[in-house]
Amino acid sequence: MVTFNILLADIVIQINAFYESTKKYCSDFLTDKKEEYVVRLTMEDLKNEINYSSTGKVYVNEEISATYRKIADILIERNIVVFHSSSFMVDGHGFLITARSGVGKSTHVSLLSDLLGDRFKYINDDKPLLEVKDDIIIHSSPWNGKERRGNNISSPLKAIIFLNRGIENSYRKITDKKEIYIKMLSQIYLPLEKSKREKALKNADIIFNKINFYEINVNKDISSAVMTYERIIKNEIK
Repeated sequence: MVTFNILLADIVIQINAFYESTKKYCSDFLTDKKEEYVVRLTMEDLKNEINYSSTGKVYVNEEISATYRKIADILIERNIVVFHSSSFMVDGHGFLITARSGVGKSTHVSLLSDLLGDRFKYINDDKPLLEVKDDIIIHSSPWNGKERRGNNISSPLKAIIFLNRGIENSYRKITDKKEIYIKMLSQIYLPLEKSKREKALKNADIIFNKINFYEINVNKDISSAVMTYERIIKNEIK
């Protein structure tokens, strides 16, 4: 086994993994601090992950996914949830853009990066952590997507933006709580254990009462990033 500690959202977690590559994957988050929690990977965890990913074989990637799933189950006890999205900062203010897999959230966020230059900084391009406290805080993690876009940083969250692909660019603020809740639940990791699942749902309820939500329909032109910045981000950071 390969044993190492990582620091996520100011919480130290010891990981006992099968593969050295899992430690390498977490290299930007390694710490010598004493662990508060311990994650031990088993072959059963990897086999279960095959069922999630439908690859049919045990690969190193399955261990990486299984590790985060076990970590997510731990962090919910500290009011921290995994939210499938691309997270970033503009002038130090945090935002999430989320969409179904393959729709193009990372493409749109990349356009924002091109548009804003040094004012823009990635937090985590795939699975950031949201800590529910007086403010909602975005934390990064090693699980930041295929392109590995992210930094080991945190930021208060200003708004969540739901993205759809379209021909014409448009946006709207979402105020209907039922609509927000349905959209959010498809992106938040919900543990299988009932008590933890209920806690995740409670945290989701707090999140949607604390921040603003928007929906954008965008094409792949830079004009879509201009709209998102001018109509949403710029107003949120005033």
